[in-house]
Amino acid sequence: MRANLRPMSLGEILDRTFEIYRARFLVFAGIAALPALAMMAIELANAFWWRLHLEDAERIIFRFTIGDLISMLAFYQISLFLHILVWPSLAYVTSKSCFGEQATLSSAFLDCIDRWKGWLSIAVALWTAALLLPELLDFGLLAGIGYLRDALKLDSPTLDKSAPFITIIASWALMLALGAPLLLGIPAWTLERMSVRSALLRSWKLSRGRRSRIVFVRILSPVLGWFLNYVLVLLPFLLFAMLLRGVGGRWFFYRHLLGINFVAALAASSLAGPIFPIALTLFYYDQRIRREGYDIERMMEAAGLNPAVTLSSGDAPAASGAEELPA
Repeated sequence: MRANLRPMSLGEILDRTFEIYRARFLVFAGIAALPALAMMAIELANAFWWRLHLEDAERIIFRFTIGDLISMLAFYQISLFLHILVWPSLAYVTSKSCFGEQATLSSAFLDCIDRWKGWLSIAVALWTAALLLPELLDFGLLAGIGYLRDALKLDSPTLDKSAPFITIIASWALMLALGAPLLLGIPAWTLERMSVRSALLRSWKLSRGRRSRIVFVRILSPVLGWFLNYVLVLLPFLLFAMLLRGVGGRWFFYRHLLGINFVAALAASSLAGPIFPIALTLFYYDQRIRREGYDIERMMEAAGLNPAVTLSSGDAPAASGAEELPA
């Protein structure tokens, strides 16, 4: 597969994403399975040993208790951090695939392991910006709503029920808004071998004018994951229901339902996990083509002219150790 170095529309980037995914399916799915397996182990440990929930607490929303919500929030934070950790490896494989090179599971992680401090730092930085900071602001909003309710002596069941929805929506909006300008730091750090700070600054500048497209794909990826998870849970559910109807197999069914859910979540996360990092890497190259003439630079390199990197005014220079990809 050869690079198609030209500006692309959102639809073309999505088409290219799935084309690259199909071409290196086993490598991409294998990388994405690692955080999914880790989360599966954590959730199994919680289900059978830790049991981090409060059975007797009051159910406040969707029949969930406060303990349920706290545990789900904690698991979501851990899951996002683990997935961010493998995004540089997925960006590496995407870049290799774009330019016709082979990549293996081991080669995808070797460079990250050699730069493990920066690898961990950029994961923590993006996790903080894309999740922790929005959640802190979200808690502040919830506390502010509670304070106003008490100060104004508002006794409104509608307000009490709507406050969690307001804060959840606000948290998602903040997560997308704060994350979009920084996410191109993943391919910048991976492919240009920049420092974490330089990669995040470069992402801020490169992403200008295209952040809404990044947000769209950022939403699309988990939606596809949720759909896959729903289908993979529903199909075995219906199969068991038909097979065990009238044979007294209800106990057997419920005993194995938890295992079905865990396996379905593992499969859905492994299948949907690579989509956003692949698209993000393509956005990175697309912005370099639009803002820096990267396609012209590559053609001149192929002709042996080895031009200096051309940057638009105001853009940070690429690191001296920028990646070298075959023409």
